[in-house]
Amino acid sequence: MAKKKVATKEEKERMNKISQMGCFCCGHQAEVHHIRKHTGMGLRPPHSDTIPLCSHHHRTGKDSIHLGKNLFIEKYGTEELILQQVNKQLEQMEDAYNLFNNGENNG
Repeated sequence: MAKKKVATKEEKERMNKISQMGCFCCGHQAEVHHIRKHTGMGLRPPHSDTIPLCSHHHRTGKDSIHLGKNLFIEKYGTEELILQQVNKQLEQMEDAYNLFNNGENNG
């Protein structure tokens, strides 16, 4: 069983944003998927390596990352590629938020 580690405030904020993004594959309500890179089953991957996936694409569908990883990769790309795209989207959302709030404060 993976060792449970407590998420920091920043990690909790990231996971909240990830879950609100919608599934990367279909846009439905998302769960947080932790990408396992050299962690094995006994270690929890970092909360920074997370992507939004619905239950179907995360764990229940034939093309889910857990049940059909090869098909998932064929259809949607690798977890690392998706992570890069998700991180870029989060940066763009943060930039837009900051632009809006700074404009509101200056206007």
